[in-house]
Amino acid sequence: MSASGGADADDREFEMLYAAAWSPVYRYSLTLVRDLDDAADVAAETFRRAFVVSRAGKGAIAEPLPWLFLTARRIVIDRERRNRLVRWLPLTDAAADATDDPLSRTELWLWFRQLCEALPDRQHEALVLRYGFDMSDEDIGRLIGVSPAGVRTLVSRALSRLRAQPEIFE
Repeated sequence: MSASGGADADDREFEMLYAAAWSPVYRYSLTLVRDLDDAADVAAETFRRAFVVSRAGKGAIAEPLPWLFLTARRIVIDRERRNRLVRWLPLTDAAADATDDPLSRTELWLWFRQLCEALPDRQHEALVLRYGFDMSDEDIGRLIGVSPAGVRTLVSRALSRLRAQPEIFE
């Protein structure tokens, strides 16, 4: 097989990964940054980095979705560190309420997103990964840097907090 034939196969494989994983990576990014435009930027940067890894010939990633989530999470952490160094105020918050993405307009996802807004960030993230992306405690733990028992604690506390505030469900 020629070198260009291998590159074409790699490109097709990456295109299939992109098509299958864009939506979950975008939704997870939205969970982290809570802004549609920023989530799109994070997801795009995540796939740019994945493409670079793919082009470097480092081999296929066994479980691409957790790897992509971890990459997105690291991008968000890097952005937050930079933002702490350079304090700036956004000119407008109008984009935060936009619902241009069909995924964010589904009734269940909107309800779930609104419900989780009442939670601290780590509980919010753990709950979305568990119920929004159906990830295991082990995968969530690796992603956010806690033990599987820590994940169960975060989810349990999040659910308890939500149960203690019935007005959220109205």
